[in-house]
Amino acid sequence: MKSNNFLNSIAILIIFSIFIAGCRAAKEEPITEIGEEIADTGALSITSSPASAEVYVDGELKGDTPLDLYNLPVGTYDIAIKKEGYNNFEKIIVIKVGKTEEIDIMLIPLTPAKSEVPDGKAIPEEKVTEEAMPENKSIAKLSKINLSNFAMYYDFEKAQFTETRTDKSDLFSRKYDTYIHFTALTPAKIFVLNKPIKDAQKEDCIFSDTAVAQLFSGQTLCIKTMEGSIVAMGGAWQAMPSGLEWQVFS
Repeated sequence: MKSNNFLNSIAILIIFSIFIAGCRAAKEEPITEIGEEIADTGALSITSSPASAEVYVDGELKGDTPLDLYNLPVGTYDIAIKKEGYNNFEKIIVIKVGKTEEIDIMLIPLTPAKSEVPDGKAIPEEKVTEEAMPENKSIAKLSKINLSNFAMYYDFEKAQFTETRTDKSDLFSRKYDTYIHFTALTPAKIFVLNKPIKDAQKEDCIFSDTAVAQLFSGQTLCIKTMEGSIVAMGGAWQAMPSGLEWQVFS
């Protein structure tokens, strides 16, 4: 009798141990899956000016700007932003663990292949002369700026463009793959004009009233300097910007 009771006790102990182990495994498994999901994803936030541009991720249409995409697996993605009447924007981004990759761009309008003259006839752009331009249109001689450093300061009064700030510096810039980020140093003001530097006029730049702007290829940055002068600066590039042209309006 004692032998049977002993065996029964051993059997009950074994069954109880198996039950406890099963409960622990059931509780731990969901926690592991959630942890792995959080550790392996990030997010992407895209805005554009103008808005309602189509966003493609690795060639797949994901929606229109502004757009937020969550739980993206970490890794590299090809991003394309497209809108009718504007140049396509393309960029390779890296989604990192628990991070949000932000893209905020200003789309560049397409440049017409031909220029229109008052009589309605279209002529090739390279043949446009000063006679075919609107009245009071003048072609100014543009000065060059070499963007030799990632970060630079701009003093237009002394025409000094270096990596060292002075008490008369008007702007600070940082250059990236496709654009240049500008910050106006008080009391200077800036804003972006959607036309090339060669077409910019003083009348276009009389409302310089912002402090931060992103300049893309084919656009012009209007600047009101500390001394009150009106300056236009811009350029065109295929890869990373390496230089700019500028002029002071009289």
